[in-house]
Amino acid sequence: MRYQKSILLKNNAPCLLRNAVAADAQDVLQHLIVTSGETDNMVRYADEITLTVAEEQAYLADLENNPKAIMLIAMRNGALVATAGFSPVSSHSRCRHRATFGISVKKPYWGMGIGSAMLSAIIACAKTAGYEQLELEVVAGNEQALRLYRKFGFRTYGTRERSFRYRDGNYAAEHLMYLELFAGVSGN
Repeated sequence: MRYQKSILLKNNAPCLLRNAVAADAQDVLQHLIVTSGETDNMVRYADEITLTVAEEQAYLADLENNPKAIMLIAMRNGALVATAGFSPVSSHSRCRHRATFGISVKKPYWGMGIGSAMLSAIIACAKTAGYEQLELEVVAGNEQALRLYRKFGFRTYGTRERSFRYRDGNYAAEHLMYLELFAGVSGN
């Protein structure tokens, strides 16, 4: 799926949101390493990111022409500062209406409106793709992310206790959240 939009951040600085392409692979991998090291809220540690640039290039090339998935990047002054994306929960008929979502913003750019802009774009793209429901998992203590998701209408439908086990032996729970993309959608 393809997407491009210029936005202004809270400080009136320009920022470009666009779909990632194969040429962005190195920057996307570096972003994952950086953001995974900046917070305990990511699913993996920085040293667990083992994809090669070639593997990431192939993945991003596939996404560019996939009408049911996307990875967006936010570019500020030529630097990648955020990623967000969705993909199908499953290709099986019973789950085709659902997509799973993730986002990461580099710490120096927290609170500038990038998360809101990216989430707004993701929701619009998910609707275009025909999804009825967008789902995510978020560390229970990640209040900043929870505020963002609730602002956009996501609702918590469960909590998975001890979902993360950190290397220091501590645990964290995750909230399971979803957003109905089309009001009045119901199933049988």
